[in-house]
Amino acid sequence: MGKTLQVIADRAYDKERSYRPGELVEGRFDDLTNPPGIMALKLYELMFREAGAALAEDRWHSIDVATINSEPGMRHFTKRELVDLFKELSGAVMEYRSGTKIMVGSLLSIAEIEAEDGPAVARWKFGEAFRHIAQGSDYWAIIDRSTALSMTSRYAMRLHEMIALRANLSHKASEVFTLLDLRARFGVPKGKLVTWNSLNQKAVQPAVEEVNRLSRFAVSAVPKKRGRIVVGVEIFWSVRTHAAEIEGEPVASQPSLFVVASDEASSEAPKAPRTRAARKPASDTAVSAKPRQRRSKADAAPPPLAAFPSEGSLHYTAWAEPARRQLPQPTPDLGVVADAFRRWAKGRKMALDHRDILQIFETWCGKYQVRP
Repeated sequence: MGKTLQVIADRAYDKERSYRPGELVEGRFDDLTNPPGIMALKLYELMFREAGAALAEDRWHSIDVATINSEPGMRHFTKRELVDLFKELSGAVMEYRSGTKIMVGSLLSIAEIEAEDGPAVARWKFGEAFRHIAQGSDYWAIIDRSTALSMTSRYAMRLHEMIALRANLSHKASEVFTLLDLRARFGVPKGKLVTWNSLNQKAVQPAVEEVNRLSRFAVSAVPKKRGRIVVGVEIFWSVRTHAAEIEGEPVASQPSLFVVASDEASSEAPKAPRTRAARKPASDTAVSAKPRQRRSKADAAPPPLAAFPSEGSLHYTAWAEPARRQLPQPTPDLGVVADAFRRWAKGRKMALDHRDILQIFETWCGKYQVRP
């Protein structure tokens, strides 16, 4: 038995999260014409929780239909509708990476639901490939159940799972996916969203926006080009620690998650309140005009940035905007940039609260080179 099943067993008390084998999260839909929709994936989440540490066993699992219908994010399904959801899951052929091999198999091997009147129970067995992967898994994703059940699209659900698997990695905060790989992970139907513009507008951006709005993660997506052609997407992530940053509540220092032009960004910046100067006698007006004008500009100017952060990424700090303005495009990972600047400053014995630290940082960003 791998570590993942032991973790699932040890944390069975945790009703707010589910612990999913990482290899299953990394699974790709195998070029399906009709991949499972969002409600089928939510049912799949409930099935995970119900199976617990026994999900790798060749056995029947069961859940009351009333329990399914009472879950937040679900609706009152008829037996016929639940049968259709199980058909979606049973028809989902997945590709899994297992060591040096690629394994192909279905999510479910069999499922059934009582057709008679009265309280109903749904029963199922997971697919053989699914169970084999789960049995040997040694890494896992921590899924926030309430967030997963709040998702409204398949693409957002899949992106949330991908980020949940990667969120605690200490050595990176972004990853590049080819367009083909991203379509397979998201479950884009075969023959749909074939151009980058359609994929971005109908899948990538809506998924990013929903994950940012509903989850504890902050996500952005930047296209990677070869010449003029988009060949991949770099997805950046960070974990938000303040509840105010979730559910759409604004954070004062939080920049836009999508790349915007510098003048557009500055036009949205909050301006300092302006106070009307007391009227002075006419004889004083000419003498005091210039000093009053200087005071007005000083009042409107934004306050200087504090010391450069001593740790962490620049995402959702006031340092993100000047970094994006000066760094080469596409903007590199701001966590990597922050660490590199700290090393550079330390090598020169420069304090991060130097009085000219902003100007120094902007000059440094202008000379920053992305290592291949």
